[in-house]
Amino acid sequence: MPNHIQAGTMMVQQLESLRSLGIESEPYCESWQSLGSSESSALDRKIRESGWKLFYMADELKTVVPAWGGQRTLRRGVKRLLSQTRLQHFNCLELTHILKKRFFGIPYVSIAAHSRHIQEGSQIQSLEQRGKDAGPASLGTTT
Repeated sequence: MPNHIQAGTMMVQQLESLRSLGIESEPYCESWQSLGSSESSALDRKIRESGWKLFYMADELKTVVPAWGGQRTLRRGVKRLLSQTRLQHFNCLELTHILKKRFFGIPYVSIAAHSRHIQEGSQIQSLEQRGKDAGPASLGTTT
């Protein structure tokens, strides 16, 4: 079944430490998985029940991609946002809006998201600690 990406979709990096949470997801790209709409809405509850925390990062991530490629356009934009999330070693991303627009007749898609981070403990880990926890999977690049 193809990924149905829309505003509200959560993307989670598949890390060994997160597998114990039992999050049901579909492969999206590289080590990232997409959660269906029902799973996305239940994610916070599952995390709290396990004693973990889901942090919300206030900075909004944005990207714009030319809309010539159909579904590939959206995938290319989401991959850009996942790449930005990976640079900060966050392991979750929530898509907040996806808008199709035109500028002087040229179609494009504007995508915005917020990085999220799933971890044990009530204080967000440092960049260095998140990098260590992510391991080598977070060092790859997404194109």
